[in-house]
Amino acid sequence: MKLNFPKNALLFSVSVLLFSGCGQSSKVQEKKGTTSDGKEALVEVEVFDAMKIKDQIVEVINTSPKATEIADFINQVGASYILDLTVPIDNIEKFMTQAQMGLGLGMYSFDLVYAKTFNRSDMVLKTSEIEEQLLDRLGLENEFASLINYRKRLQNHAENQDSVDVLVNEMMNYAHQRLSASDQPDTYALYFIGANIEALYILTQLTMFAQNNKPMIEFIGRQDERAKSVFSLLEMMSEDEDVKPYYEKMKVIAAYFEGHPEFTEKELNEVSTMIESFRNEIFN
Repeated sequence: MKLNFPKNALLFSVSVLLFSGCGQSSKVQEKKGTTSDGKEALVEVEVFDAMKIKDQIVEVINTSPKATEIADFINQVGASYILDLTVPIDNIEKFMTQAQMGLGLGMYSFDLVYAKTFNRSDMVLKTSEIEEQLLDRLGLENEFASLINYRKRLQNHAENQDSVDVLVNEMMNYAHQRLSASDQPDTYALYFIGANIEALYILTQLTMFAQNNKPMIEFIGRQDERAKSVFSLLEMMSEDEDVKPYYEKMKVIAAYFEGHPEFTEKELNEVSTMIESFRNEIFN
């Protein structure tokens, strides 16, 4: 399955090619029991090192379509807010690996923007609490200490939609700044991936529910660059065993967008199934 990367995506594929041959792993010593004379046995193993490709990850994210653009479009076409389409709050317990937590953080971040767009301040507050919990589990509580102040301000201004809009936008900008500067560029990449997969999932589901959905189908058909960006990030991190399953699923999705420049109901139904399968993989 061959994927081409024209226009802006060319930079992403070049980065992947340059660094896939350089090796993105580092050697660490792992305990393997004890030797016959009672000494600790150590062996060197290869582990994925995201810091080696941090600049490439940041470059891809900075030059890619943002998930918030989908939230804006959903609002512009007069679609609805459907709580059942968002990630259940209780699903935080299903995120066990670092990869799942990074993806989950991104998914909840889009759900927060989706809720804000439709004046659901109650879900904005609940989702921001979940994000804090995931950041703590990821070991990023110190980098994101200011989020506590943002949440307090959200609670104090929950009835003022203009204030909520401003605060959520500030929180999103703050999150991108802190993640891009952190020593967890893989989490930054997964955050971006999770947000965009959640955005595409909610968009495709809403489109299938809509009566006059032609403009929405056409919009989905123009998401090939978004799909390529997500694929590029996953390809960079595909040496990580926890990331590899998502990479394989995204390869199929990106190829589908590339092979279908125009979308109809048929393409909508097919690609929505692929996106839903990717999303469900995160919960397993």
